Order: sequence, then C-alpha cells, then structure tokens
Amino acid sequence: MKGSPGPVCRFLVAVLAVAAVLSASSAVRAHDEIESSIPEHKAQFDDPISEVTINFGEPVGGVELALVGPDDRDVPGEVLIVSKVEAKFVFEPLTVQGEYFVRYLAEEDGHLIRGAITFVYGERTGEGAGALTWILFGLCAVLILAIGAFFSLRNAQKVAGDAEEGELTDVDV
Repeated sequence: MKGSPGPVCRFLVAVLAVAAVLSASSAVRAHDEIESSIPEHKAQFDDPISEVTINFGEPVGGVELALVGPDDRDVPGEVLIVSKVEAKFVFEPLTVQGEYFVRYLAEEDGHLIRGAITFVYGERTGEGAGALTWILFGLCAVLILAIGAFFSLRNAQKVAGDAEEGELTDVDV
C-alpha cells in the first residue's frame, strides 16, 4: 500500500476539515449576535417591566420581535422602531413570574439576523449547562473519536503489513 496516505496524513486532513467547518460556522454565527438589549440577556429582576429594547449595532430593516412567557405563549405587544439600529417591544407590565424569551428577526445587508435573549422576572428556578460545558463536552468527544480512529488505522495497517509479509514468506518457500 505504498500509494495510499498514511494515518498521520489522514488525521491531519480530518483535523483541518473540522477546523474549516468550525471557522465557517463561527463566521455565520457572528451575524446572529446583537449589540445589546435592555434588559440584558440572562438578566434577573423583581420589578415588572413593560418593554424590551434590542440594539442590533448595524442598520436593520423588517424587524420582528416577540415575547414568549413562562407558559410558552406569546405576550401581546407592539414593535416600535426607535432608530435604524434599535427596536423596542412594548407590552402590558408583566404579572407572571418566570423565564421569558424575546425572539428577534431582522434583515441586515441582505442577511437575516435572528436569535433570542432571555430574562427572568421574579425568582430563577434553576439553570442548565452553560456554553463552556457543551464546548468541553464536544472537544472531549472529538478527542475520543480521533484516538479511536488512530488506533483503528494503526491496527488496519498492521494487519495489512502482516498479510504482505505472509505473502512474501509463501513466495520464498
């Protein structure tokens, strides 16, 4: 098997492919981020609010905002365009405590910006795993797969090498 690439070469190609995919997805994700919001993402407060402001950081058009309550129902309200970069969702003061989601969708330079922020009115009931936890989990999974691929390729090459040696031995006899 002199013409086929070695396991190190295959491993490097796989690593480069994964790096290319991750860098491309981070470039796409960068367009989904907003400049700021009031209240801030993951904020917790005890006083009821009646508006949410999103600053997109760049001029946008076709802005859509929606507020989803703890019961997974849309909170009725009105979208107001404050400026070319900022929009506001105005609603009746909150009465139900819990976690709320503000979904946003806007067009910037021909690209869609979409995402959500969350905030908690009243007591926070608990938190799930953070982004760092998922990143570490993903890196460990990739590492385990890479180690498995390395040993699998090494074993396959050893078997192929043993088979070639066996053929040579038969010819020599």
